[in-house]
Formats: sequence, C-alpha cells, structure tokens
Amino acid sequence: MSGFWGSFKSTLDTKGRINFPAKFRKNLREEDEDTLILVRASEPCIAMYPLQSWQETVAAIKDRLASDREFAILSRRLMYQASEQRIDKQGRLNLTANLIDYAALEGEVLVVGYEQKIELWQPARYEDYVRKTEAEFQRISLDLDI
Repeated sequence: MSGFWGSFKSTLDTKGRINFPAKFRKNLREEDEDTLILVRASEPCIAMYPLQSWQETVAAIKDRLASDREFAILSRRLMYQASEQRIDKQGRLNLTANLIDYAALEGEVLVVGYEQKIELWQPARYEDYVRKTEAEFQRISLDLDI
C-alpha cells in the first residue's frame, strides 16, 4: 500500500453512509478485504484505519507504552466506540451514530488522507484546525525546507 493523501468531499446520507473515495479504495491491501476500523480520533474527527494498518498500529502502541496499564487505559478509550465496517459493492461505508455525533458530521463530509489512515471531518472544523495550526505548520515546514 502506498498510503493515503489528498482530500475528497462526500455526503453523509440519511442512513449514516458516505461514498468512500475510489482513489483511497485502490490503495487498500488485498488482506484488508475492504474493511476499515473506525475510531474516535484525538482531534474532533473519525479516524479510519484499513484492517491491517489497525492491527499494526495497535501492536506499535503496545510496544511504545510503558506498561500494560497504560495500554489498557488507551485501548478501552479507543475501542469502546470503535466500529469495524466493510465498504459495500457500491463503494459506500457505514458510520455509527456515536461516531457521527462525536465528529459532528452532517451533510457534507471531508475525507482526508493521512498517511496510513484516513480521517472524516466536518469541513468547518477542519478549516478551524488548519487556521489554528498555521503557525506551527509554517515553523515545521521551514525547519524541513519543504
């Protein structure tokens, strides 16, 4: 898998589904079986991990934490509203009501590629995030000469 980058607009329908971008679907591994794990992100959005990336992420988190207790605390918070969803034949992905509420999604949804995961944002919240982090972005990109 080459990762996910770019952004696409989608619409949340009345059944809590979005159209999953075809460009992102092409970057899923065969072993992902068109399955994504959806969790509450640390920012006010939904983080979506392809199945294999999720398993790798959980293993990496466990390795980085100092104790089983820290892993338990983080896991319980991450996973209690996690949802395993499969992209259907029409390219649609179901979202759960609790995750929709957390990310304040309705109508238009911004689907943002973020390396090995994908995020779903309410567009105004994403614009606010970009505005609030502009100075940090400028500093980091200047340091890296990007």
